[in-house]
Amino acid sequence: MKTTSRHPWLAAAGTALALVSSGTQAQQGVDLSTGFTDFTTWTLLGSATASNETPGNGFMYSNLVLTAPAVGGQGGAGFAPTALSIDFNQAFAFSFHFFIPVSNDLRGDGMTFTLTTAPALGGAGSGLGYDGLGSASVAFAIDTFNFDGEPVSPSLQVLTGGNITPLAYTETGLGDSIRDPDYQWLATVDYTPSGLGDSSGTLTGSIHHVNLGSFSVQAAVDFSALGLDGAPVYYGFTAANGLATDGHFVTSAIPVPEPGGWALMLAGGAVMLALVRRRHQA
Repeated sequence: MKTTSRHPWLAAAGTALALVSSGTQAQQGVDLSTGFTDFTTWTLLGSATASNETPGNGFMYSNLVLTAPAVGGQGGAGFAPTALSIDFNQAFAFSFHFFIPVSNDLRGDGMTFTLTTAPALGGAGSGLGYDGLGSASVAFAIDTFNFDGEPVSPSLQVLTGGNITPLAYTETGLGDSIRDPDYQWLATVDYTPSGLGDSSGTLTGSIHHVNLGSFSVQAAVDFSALGLDGAPVYYGFTAANGLATDGHFVTSAIPVPEPGGWALMLAGGAVMLALVRRRHQA
């Protein structure tokens, strides 16, 4: 079943929230795919913008727009305002919904989920906003354009050190279907430590779609060698579109309670407050 919204690039929240990543959620990391993330509080760089909307379809959205549709030559990044302390000898997981609205015939260039010690924006175009970002970084890339001799797009890649030469890649064979006007993609980034106490392990990036299936890439990553071990780590996104005019969105949504729902919530709060007062008086 499809759900609609005021804007065609706002993904169907009901469908997206029905997508469930495999495995058990690790204690470390952040789940951006459920609940509500207010992207207007994030650090925005380059072409990135953020807004909150309630389009009247029963949901409230927060939209991180890294590159706007129908405008080429953009590069944008958005990072969470607070750094995390990550133990790279323990598992972690991140998840988020992303969306690439249909644009012109030239697909490109792509986006990344990035962990870094300092929010920044790298090179545009094929640099995905990650190229040159900084040596203390690692990224899961969704690359939607390729030159000859590069992984055929759309491909999933693991990048490190601000370098766009992938440690590993998977060619998805999705073609233009990765730009779906009706449904979001759910992306997950999972880490399994080596168990040797050396801050290294296997990083797996995956994308999941209600109709098109799941695809993943994984690579061995040494976080100590990258300079991420023991440092505050910021998480966020980069994107670029070069000669193409693709938009790149990360979205968050929650249901908006009906007026009767708000009344029930307020009534419930009043009952709880009365109970607390009675106990205090007793």
